[in-house]
Amino acid sequence: MTDVLCLGEILVDWVCTTVGAELDRAQHFTKAAGGAPANTAVGLARQGVATAFIGRTSDDAFGRWLRSILEEEGINVEAAILDPTAQTRMAYVVTTSSGDRKLAEFSRIACADTKLQPNDLKQHLFAAASVLHFGSISLIESPAQESTKKAVEMARANKLLVSYDPNVRISLWPSRETCRKTILNTLSWADVVKINEDELEFLTGSRDTQAADRLREEHNVPLLIITLDSRGAYFTTAGHGGKHVPGFQVELVEATGAGDGFNSGVIAGLLPFIKGAADRRQALLNMEQNQLFEIIQAANAIGAITCTKPGAIPALPKRDEIDSFLAKMAVKS
Repeated sequence: MTDVLCLGEILVDWVCTTVGAELDRAQHFTKAAGGAPANTAVGLARQGVATAFIGRTSDDAFGRWLRSILEEEGINVEAAILDPTAQTRMAYVVTTSSGDRKLAEFSRIACADTKLQPNDLKQHLFAAASVLHFGSISLIESPAQESTKKAVEMARANKLLVSYDPNVRISLWPSRETCRKTILNTLSWADVVKINEDELEFLTGSRDTQAADRLREEHNVPLLIITLDSRGAYFTTAGHGGKHVPGFQVELVEATGAGDGFNSGVIAGLLPFIKGAADRRQALLNMEQNQLFEIIQAANAIGAITCTKPGAIPALPKRDEIDSFLAKMAVKS
């Protein structure tokens, strides 16, 4: 039985290995699997959560390779469609002179993830699952946009918890305002929303926690989480107000995939509280603040561990590594 459905893009990250080289001067790259929903799916699978991926890749060498990555992690790929008429999306990443990595460009033409069809959505997966997780990239183009909306409707019909990571990538949208309006108009689809400080400012014009509280209330989101890099996270709920969860200080290698790992920690942590409930949204609303605090603390740990290794999927930790990290940091405190 599959507990979590992750819907959206899986793509190839081409990472420039020359520090300080912008894309027009880049010569040498390494290949890695990426895409926020796929990263989250892997993060969940490594914590022992039964997970399925819903999305499309090209039926070419790249697409088949990406599908095999999911299979190797034990992820259900029956709704991971190989499309012979489309191209696998590519992302190009450069390393700055300070050692940070940044997304420099995406491919945009005939990308397979935009071709997700409503009939790709398997009703039996939704009937058995407890959580649907998705991002905003699948809301940019048709038919993926309509398919994502249908997936949320199917999740609601089956009383699933809906998790949403807007994961703003302005360059993929027709305009900044289209991106902003679309995300704001879809926040109410979700029970759990995770954004970072930059995204909070993009959506509200402010980085203040009061802006997060207002955003959650205006869009009727039971749980809104703002990630704060090494400072941890702030969460605000319908019943308990807001609270800061301190982060962990680690030696940063790169932050690729940290937010996706964080998402996997939140979802995995919520599962024991909502899995057997007839209405998972109501089960979330019934949770105590201290329970949410502990879940988000563990999610912070996953994000921190991910920052200590290169890459996204290669850096995502398994359950024993998370437990060991938390035990070690607890002793230090």
